[in-house]
Amino acid sequence: ISAGLTALQTKHPGFYYLQAAQYTIQRRQLSDLFKNEVAALVAEGKQIIQLPVTKYFGQFPWELEHYNSAMTNGNLDADDCLFTIQQQELDIDYSRIIIPLLNKAVGQFKQYKPTRMKRYLMLEMGNEYYLAGDYEKAFSIAMCVLGEYRRERWWSLLTAVLDLCLKCAYLVGNVQDYVAICCELIGVNMLKHVDDKADLQNNLLGVLEGKVPAMREGDESTQQLWNKKLAGGQEYVVEMTKLSSFLSCSTSFSTNSFQVDETIHFKVQLISTAALPITVSKVVVCFDNKKYDALAIRDEKIELSANAPVNLSFEMEPFSSDAACMLKISSIKLHISGQNSIVLQFGDVFPVAKCKIVPRVARATTSLAFKSPVLVGEFQQLTVNLSNKEECRISNVVFCVQVKSTTYAAEICKPNDNSFDTKLDFRLDCLDPQQSSDTSFIIRCNSEAKFDLSYVLSYSIALNNKTYMCESRNDMVLTSVAPFHSSISLMSSRCDPMETLLTCDRCLIFNELSATHDSCIEIKDITYDINPEFIFDEAPNEKQFSLTKHNIVTDCIAIQPKSSSKNTNIGAASVTWRRSDSVQTFTTTSWPLPTVSVNSLPVYLTNVVPSFGTLFDPISIRLCVVNISNYVQEIDIVAEPGDLFMFAGHKHLRCKILPNDKEYLQYQLVPLKSGLLSMPQPIIKLLRHPDVETSVLTNKLTKSIYVKPKVFIT
Repeated sequence: ISAGLTALQTKHPGFYYLQAAQYTIQRRQLSDLFKNEVAALVAEGKQIIQLPVTKYFGQFPWELEHYNSAMTNGNLDADDCLFTIQQQELDIDYSRIIIPLLNKAVGQFKQYKPTRMKRYLMLEMGNEYYLAGDYEKAFSIAMCVLGEYRRERWWSLLTAVLDLCLKCAYLVGNVQDYVAICCELIGVNMLKHVDDKADLQNNLLGVLEGKVPAMREGDESTQQLWNKKLAGGQEYVVEMTKLSSFLSCSTSFSTNSFQVDETIHFKVQLISTAALPITVSKVVVCFDNKKYDALAIRDEKIELSANAPVNLSFEMEPFSSDAACMLKISSIKLHISGQNSIVLQFGDVFPVAKCKIVPRVARATTSLAFKSPVLVGEFQQLTVNLSNKEECRISNVVFCVQVKSTTYAAEICKPNDNSFDTKLDFRLDCLDPQQSSDTSFIIRCNSEAKFDLSYVLSYSIALNNKTYMCESRNDMVLTSVAPFHSSISLMSSRCDPMETLLTCDRCLIFNELSATHDSCIEIKDITYDINPEFIFDEAPNEKQFSLTKHNIVTDCIAIQPKSSSKNTNIGAASVTWRRSDSVQTFTTTSWPLPTVSVNSLPVYLTNVVPSFGTLFDPISIRLCVVNISNYVQEIDIVAEPGDLFMFAGHKHLRCKILPNDKEYLQYQLVPLKSGLLSMPQPIIKLLRHPDVETSVLTNKLTKSIYVKPKVFIT
């Protein structure tokens, strides 16, 4: 093992060192069997003889045959040889052999991670150091394993280790640790007899009076050391949270929050499991805010009996500056006084006791008046009324209003101020009891959305020679809606829907306005900003009317393209409006008009059709083809056959039309049915422009006619 063999070849190396240490321990135990006998012979004056080289037989079976009576000890007496060997055995310091072996075993178990075995070996090392008289090392090694045995709640082992620590602490005069160990050993979890616990508690109380503990260990020098340590009035602080002690402590507030003008109530519960009663002379409650430490002190004698809960109630006034702060109990200190004193400190008390100091409830009220719903683009004035319902004057009055929106849907500003923001503050000097004050602000919504409007009233008030800050918070959800909805449609002069415009044709734009809310909208004017690429004559007069939820208003304008283009925006429409019951100025809402494509055609077609026809009576139709280009246009016209009419005229015609000239085509249609009939449309082709479709050329032609039934008179 010492040569470095691995654990895979020789199992676990630590066990070999452990076995060697155990053999040495057994050797020491065997030597104790003749210790008294050797001591008696030494007292009688028996002398140690000089032995030659000694050889032991019987270790191996094959050496037994070499042993005979002639080989005993030569001329030496057998009893003298045995006495000498036993005396030499008693002179061996076994601890100097055992401790290095255990230390090497610990090193092996550290490497291969069996933690419980490592703790066991460390405890054995502590015992060896104790037997060797090195109490400081024995104490430090035993203290290393205490925490792990506490976590595992292995009470029998913990009790044994604490007993060793108690002896070491006493023998080296370590009063601080002796007191802490006694506090743990007299607890209910320790497996000791109640009489032993009572003796330990008496020793603990004797330390308070400057008396040396009654222990079996030690000598006169130990007594002198303790007398020196206990002189002069010492204070010993014991951190009870880390121990499995005889005393449990818990705290709780009467409620989770206290107003800054209320008294804070909390209690501390103490339960002792010690065998004898114990008297606490002072209880100190410490907080994370050190200002409160001096307010929670109980300076009186409190007797704690076994398993009898003692509840201590505390009251204190919060500081007005701590409004909206958390208050937490950080530790409890119990003082046990005498000539010396012991402080039992419970840090990080579980469960954690904490409360919140909230501002005093404001009795001053706020009311917000506005018109619902909030309209997009409107500058609406909201009125705020502040009323003092307190019994005395309030000062440093601050009203704060804030818009909470992630999309910046709304902004606010003060009247006569155009600097919009999401937060405003209004300040007043003071308000007398029952006095009111009005203020206002402007809100403007930029888009349709829901947003939160938060307003806070804060002020200070003097009560009972103290100044308190009061605060009132309110939140409301507002919804902004569009003042009206616009529907834009493009129509031909015959009110047929259009998607593509022609340079030679006028187009009608119908602007239909409708409202979806209950407020009445007063519209002052509707204006249009038309692209210069279109011919537009705007009416000079203003268009004033009202728009309600159940009304629809339609405005119409006419435009004509100047030239062909693709994806051209017509322009924008604007409406100047306000609420009918509002005193605010008018606001303007604009939106874009459609984007269209404009085609330029070389010819222009119209037809003249009577308003109605009669069944079986001829209807005269006149088709006019106008060449609006600067070139001669050759056209091909084919009459479309149909089942509803009989046709008379040119069914197929090809002609040339000079620039700015016209060509007329006349034909007759005889209706065969009555009712609203679709008229046959000519198929027209421009030979110079074969890519122009017939549907574009015939867009302006009349598509249908109403035919009356024939009345026969008999």
